Amino acid sequence: MGKRKLLAKSPSTLVLGHDQRLAASPGNGTGWLRAVAVDKSFIANRVLKRVSLNLAPGEVHTLMGENGAGKSTLFRVLAGIHRPDAGTITLDSAPLDLRNPRAAQAHGIYLVPQEPALMGELSVAENMYLGMLPTRGIAARIDWHSIRTRAQEALRTLGLDIDVRDDARHLSIAQQQLVECAKALLRGCRVILFDEPTSPLTSREVGFLFGIIRRLRNEGYTLGFISHRMDEVMDISDRISVLRDGAVSDEVDRGRFDRARLVSAMVGRTLSFDRKRIHRAATGTPILSVRGLTHPTAFRAIDLDIRPGEIVGFAGLIGAGRTEIAEAICGLREKSAGIVMLNGQDITHASIPRIIESGLVYVPEDRARHGAILPMSIRDNATSGQITRLQNPIGLLDRGREVDIAEQTIARFRVRARGPEQPMRELSGGNQQKIVFGKWMSTNPKVAILDEPTRGVDVGAKEDIYRLIEELSQAGMAIIVISSELEELIALCDRILAIYAGRITAELCGAEINAASVGAAFLGAGSSAA
Repeated sequence: MGKRKLLAKSPSTLVLGHDQRLAASPGNGTGWLRAVAVDKSFIANRVLKRVSLNLAPGEVHTLMGENGAGKSTLFRVLAGIHRPDAGTITLDSAPLDLRNPRAAQAHGIYLVPQEPALMGELSVAENMYLGMLPTRGIAARIDWHSIRTRAQEALRTLGLDIDVRDDARHLSIAQQQLVECAKALLRGCRVILFDEPTSPLTSREVGFLFGIIRRLRNEGYTLGFISHRMDEVMDISDRISVLRDGAVSDEVDRGRFDRARLVSAMVGRTLSFDRKRIHRAATGTPILSVRGLTHPTAFRAIDLDIRPGEIVGFAGLIGAGRTEIAEAICGLREKSAGIVMLNGQDITHASIPRIIESGLVYVPEDRARHGAILPMSIRDNATSGQITRLQNPIGLLDRGREVDIAEQTIARFRVRARGPEQPMRELSGGNQQKIVFGKWMSTNPKVAILDEPTRGVDVGAKEDIYRLIEELSQAGMAIIVISSELEELIALCDRILAIYAGRITAELCGAEINAASVGAAFLGAGSSAA
């Protein structure tokens, strides 16, 4: 298996498709992509309502809006994934008929998706060249040498040290996102749309991606961007368009960005939720106790106690062992030593159904792979965590109770959906996250481990989730929050455990929870306490 580092030395030039250099591509000022009065509906749900948008060469144009506002749908229309019901799309004033993604890419338009779509069993090079395999000779044999050489060069000039012969399944989510970006360049695309590319990335990885985006912008590329992270949007954007309920509610140029204005345009109301949690010292008998928990490679000697009503944060970089520890506590990962006690019961080697029934649930970070069954309905997903509780005396599921739970979840989490029978795959990423969160909260657990609970969630929904976490804590639930957002940990947690290289290196309580100390915790400061 080859090297799979994320970063190599800083690139000086970027490779474009078919051995063309970046500087030789769209610097002639072409690449004006316009959508005019675009409508799009799915059955009875009108998602886009006469949306007009101008994307210009040499700028980053960001779409903001609540989950379900139509942002991703608009980008998918521009990328040929969805066909509009009405309206026109033009490139440099020429009307386009984007029947499919191949047609869009032929016009130089490429969408880097929110969830990378690489095929794990194929090599990185094969994934990068899907749909455009070069051939040679009369027999049209595939030129594998050319494929690997060009793919490797493209990745290296993006600063990526990835062996293109390696299977794509071995790549991290961050690496997959950056490979998708390289695919756009190999295809010679001059309009690149990024749909929430930073949601799975660390701050270092975001900085690296933004460096690539800025170089593309400076070379005259037309760039679209979607993100819920306000700081990122303010940093990278030259222009921002806000969607609300499928229509453009505001458009702002750099120099006139204002957080309050943008948030008001997104949600149609003023957000008044000011996080001022009093960091309290929990008392009483721990409801969850872990002693000496060890994994051969991921973590070792983990000791922790969580008490009812307490919110404890796991701070650390991705790969530090935060998720691995949580999975081991919940029975999802093997451990070589240690004990886990829940409410006085030993659940160290209990089955996952028994752990859930005992009152411990885990809300995973990666909703598409581990949290949701996308082809199934909202009802199926919202109730999948409590199947045995929903069986009637003869062993069949109580459909009425399933519908009630699904409807309550939709209402409680303000999910934008037609109803309980809508397939999960039709929801925006943020609304899928809300259903996954609600699925486990509806089981009324005693302890909940929330892994990146607001990943891919807009500011309005984030406020709702924060309020709910606070309410659950006040009702006596013990909660562990794993988050890569420093501000989120400070806002929510009574106590923060710093995790570095598979060890708990520090514990922060009360007044110790501030930006400087939590930031240091991410980098392993205080490791002498281990």
